[in-house]
Amino acid sequence: MNWNFLKTEIEPGDFLIDCRSQSAYEEETLEGAYYYPFIKKAFGSDAESQKKLYGPMAAVVQEFQKSKKARIIVFDEGMGMFSTRMVYLLRGMGIKEAYVLGQKWPATGKKAKGELKIEPPIADKAKPIEGVVDKAFMERNLTKLQIFDARTMDEYEGRLPRLTAPEEGTLCGRLPGAFLWDWRNLYDGEANLIERSLFKKRLNGFPFMPERPTVIYDYNGARSCLLALMLREAGYIDVTTYQGSWFEWRKSNLPKQAVAVFGAKQGAAAAAPRVGGVDRKKV
Repeated sequence: MNWNFLKTEIEPGDFLIDCRSQSAYEEETLEGAYYYPFIKKAFGSDAESQKKLYGPMAAVVQEFQKSKKARIIVFDEGMGMFSTRMVYLLRGMGIKEAYVLGQKWPATGKKAKGELKIEPPIADKAKPIEGVVDKAFMERNLTKLQIFDARTMDEYEGRLPRLTAPEEGTLCGRLPGAFLWDWRNLYDGEANLIERSLFKKRLNGFPFMPERPTVIYDYNGARSCLLALMLREAGYIDVTTYQGSWFEWRKSNLPKQAVAVFGAKQGAAAAAPRVGGVDRKKV
């Protein structure tokens, strides 16, 4: 796995963050690893949501700097959405020595019960996080952006509002002009990340240009971050994630495609609100 954001070994001076479930962390984790529950949450673009994201991220950075350790290594079940999200956001906060552990759990190293669960405070005032855009940015620039949708085909085509625990009555759909790249296709048959050469080959199948602004979204901002890290290493210059994603966009009156109401009868689904351009049948 020839990705620079991965580190396959843990060193004695590493600051460790566990992004698995809280129950798994408390049962057993790598000795000294921290746990931050906020990384699994959805964040909108309003002022309060931005403070709820920035405050905890600033607290992680502060804890790392206080530790005097050289780098941060983040892990979950195996190079998944939450470890990559944490690393992406840490880099956006200026911590360049933040990496995903290129191992599957159980990772190599001394284990202990997880006892360093931290619930950081919400910030009084939010500051921009590099590589993160909000709904207002998306609205202003929607027609100028290259947009990747990192969800599944069912979500992209408007059949599911979200991959897990979809609720009846929830609006399905996608952002106009988005191209689908199911984040699961970033892994091979053994659940390891695909090689950079294969990634670039697949990337060349999209009508995108590395120099143009590229935004990635999904349902709540977590799945987007792995693709963002890969795109940056593949030479894409201006890559950002829309953390509000479909979780926020579906509640707005902004343009949408492939719109349907999950769980509605066929007749009701046909009458679902449709705002924006003509549906793109193929990508």
